Amino acid sequence: MKKFLSVFLAAFILVLSLAGCAKEPVLHEHNNPEVEGTEYKTQAELIEAMGMGWNLGNTLDAPDGETSWGQPVTTKDMMLKLKELGFNSVRIPVSWGKHVSSAPEYIIDDKWMARVREVVDYALEADLIVIINSHHDNDIYEPRKNNGDEAVQYLSAIWAQIAQEFKDYDQRLIFEAMNEPRLVGTKYEWWLDMNAKDCQYAAEIVNTCNQAFVDVVRAASGKNTDRYLLSSVYCGAPDSAMIDEYILPADTAENKIMLAVHAYTPYDLAMGDDMSINSFGTNEKNSINWFIDRLYNKFVKNGVHVVIDEMGIINKNNPLARYEWAKYYVSKAKENGMACMVWDNGNDATGHESYALFDRRNLKIFDSCEPVYKGFMDGINGTDSMGG
Repeated sequence: MKKFLSVFLAAFILVLSLAGCAKEPVLHEHNNPEVEGTEYKTQAELIEAMGMGWNLGNTLDAPDGETSWGQPVTTKDMMLKLKELGFNSVRIPVSWGKHVSSAPEYIIDDKWMARVREVVDYALEADLIVIINSHHDNDIYEPRKNNGDEAVQYLSAIWAQIAQEFKDYDQRLIFEAMNEPRLVGTKYEWWLDMNAKDCQYAAEIVNTCNQAFVDVVRAASGKNTDRYLLSSVYCGAPDSAMIDEYILPADTAENKIMLAVHAYTPYDLAMGDDMSINSFGTNEKNSINWFIDRLYNKFVKNGVHVVIDEMGIINKNNPLARYEWAKYYVSKAKENGMACMVWDNGNDATGHESYALFDRRNLKIFDSCEPVYKGFMDGINGTDSMGG
């Protein structure tokens, strides 16, 4: 696989560099060489600047198009309102798989790339730090035996193009390799058993994909040479980062690789469908402490900061518990050098997958979500708006 990777990268980057010469970039403050861009000298400085983050969920990650999962067209006003509400960063999940040509080129559709860039520009012009990724593309880069070469080929192809498109954008734009790469439909989909061969292959392929991602981004030149990058983990789970087999990618830039994980923790309260499990107390705090402390000791303490770029708690008609959870979770993460980004899928209901927060049509926090929003802001700012 390593030989394939090096040969493919050399050929693909040459082709892409020639093709990229014909494009004239649109200049904004965040990509105009004559305007001094924002630079974060350390990971800790970037994490601090990210503050509390938000996910543009079920939108550009909807494989069939921006509004195909019921969300409105994204506007600049949404991003401006998020900034006004106190968010400092936004993750823009993007699914590329239905907007590319066939293998092996995987050329991204110009209109899709332009729309992604437009939404990124909205966020940057609202003074938000931005993460973009490869989201619901696991069907192409699924980390299973005999799919490693295709996974590397796909990720190398799309990230070389994305990096070329955004090569003049400053460090407020962060790239994240993958989203929850996993063995779908198997008993190992959401956890690894490193005694199983399938899991051993999966861990190796995830490492190889992360390395391919870093290599093509750095080779795209411009501001990509020292852009902050997020290394992905199997199924997004913090536990997948803790195994000995997980290896952060090597990098030509110094201290520019961070770790991305997802943690809807504790599961029974934050994600589980049992509506009777709806309180926040000592056991729930210990669950949050356990995973954050482990990540701190393995990564943050050794200079690799962590972005928990999906987290959230469903609505079980338990506003005080949601407030307490949000405040505790975010403050604990901040104390340990980690940034949090809440998942928002627009579902303003109760129970299963009710992860709404920001009403994009009316540009306000949903009424039912005010407590959890206040918890996030109190957690990040060290304040207490509900006497909790």
